[in-house]
Amino acid sequence: VMPLDSATEAALTGATEVPAGPRAIAVAPPDTRPLPARLVRGPEAVPSRDPAMAGAITAIGTALIAAEDELNALDARVGDGDTGTTFASAARAVLADLDRLPQAEPAALCRALSDRLARVAGGSSGVLMSIFFAATGSALAEGAAWPASLARGVERLQAHGGARPGDRTLLDALVPAVEALPAGGLAAAARAAEAGAAATAGMTRAGTGRSSYLAAADLAGVEDPGAVAVARAFAALHRSAGQDEASN
Repeated sequence: VMPLDSATEAALTGATEVPAGPRAIAVAPPDTRPLPARLVRGPEAVPSRDPAMAGAITAIGTALIAAEDELNALDARVGDGDTGTTFASAARAVLADLDRLPQAEPAALCRALSDRLARVAGGSSGVLMSIFFAATGSALAEGAAWPASLARGVERLQAHGGARPGDRTLLDALVPAVEALPAGGLAAAARAAEAGAAATAGMTRAGTGRSSYLAAADLAGVEDPGAVAVARAFAALHRSAGQDEASN
C-alpha cells in the first residue's frame, strides 16, 4: 500500500512495451445484474398434510439414516467413503422440514424436495437426486401419474449424469425399480431395486465416478453404495405402503 499521486497512477495504468504486461485495474463499484428467472427462488410452498405421504417420507428417511454406516463402509471400498453420510444428511434435512412440506400436492412436494436436496445434500448424488425430483415434479404438474413422472425423472437423471444401467451406479437399482412400477406396483419395484443393487457386485467395470479408476479385482463382490441406497429406499416405501393398507 502506498500513497497514490497522479504520476504514479499514470505509470500503473499506462501502456507497456511488454506484450503480456498486466495493467492495474481501477477499483469501482460492482456491476449488479438480476438473476435469470430460472435461478430465482419463488415463495415457499404452502405446507399441507397427507398422512400416507408423510409416512412414506418418514420411512424412506429413517431407512437411509439407519443405512449410513453400511453405505459408508461400501463406499470406502469403491469410492470416497461418504455415500451413507450424503444420503443420511439429506434424509435428516427433509425429515426436519416434514411439517413444512406440501405433502398433499405431489408436484409441489417434488419441487420442494429438489430445492432442499440442492442445498443440503453433498456430492454428485445430492445434485443428481435434486435433478431427479425436479423433473419428476414437472411431469406431475403436467398431469402425469407417479410411474410416468418417475420415469421422466430417471430420463433427466441419465441425461445430466451421463451414466446408464450397467455403469455401476444408483441407476442400476433405480431404473429397474421405476420400470417395474406400472405393472407390479411397489412390491415389484422393491424387488427389482434389490436385484439391481445385488447385480452391481458382479460388475467389474464402473462407467463413472471414482469407481471407474479402480481395478476389476477391487470392484468384484462389492455392491455399489448408491444402488444399495435406492434399494433401501424402495424397500422402506413398500413397507410403508403395506402398513397403510393394513391400517385402513
